[in-house]
Amino acid sequence: MNTTLSHLAAHSRVWIFQADRFLTEQEAQMIKHKMNEFIPNWASHGNDLYGGFEWLDSLFLIVAVDEARSPASGCSIDSLTRVIKDLGVTLNVDFFNRLNIAYIDSLGKLDLVSMTTFKQLIREGKVTENTVVFNNLVQNREDLNEKWQTVVKNSWHTNLFELA
Repeated sequence: MNTTLSHLAAHSRVWIFQADRFLTEQEAQMIKHKMNEFIPNWASHGNDLYGGFEWLDSLFLIVAVDEARSPASGCSIDSLTRVIKDLGVTLNVDFFNRLNIAYIDSLGKLDLVSMTTFKQLIREGKVTENTVVFNNLVQNREDLNEKWQTVVKNSWHTNLFELA
């Protein structure tokens, strides 16, 4: 079974789980192994879900499901959440901390900082409205492809300029 996202339709629902630190290759392999076990058996009210996942940049676990084929239920979303939380416990990683911001720094490197640090970088002029950020609130695969990596001015991150 294909567990990548490439086979899923543009309307497929997406969840992005951002780790609170960059993971090692060994940790990434553990995540991939666990998700390769989970995705083919993921179901909603007895109906198999047509889903997939990708692990990107040592930081992002992206899971998607084509709800036109079979909608995800509360129970199936809970089962996904349990798997991600269990991975977090095993790896000592928090995939649910929404106060960390991933962005591309002035040297073109992916970085991860707290929201407090991000606001400080705004005040220092090291983050501008044209800084590339990752909008983990995207809802579907099309937006993942087109709006996930975007500049601050096109994302919710722009609100942080008012708070900085």
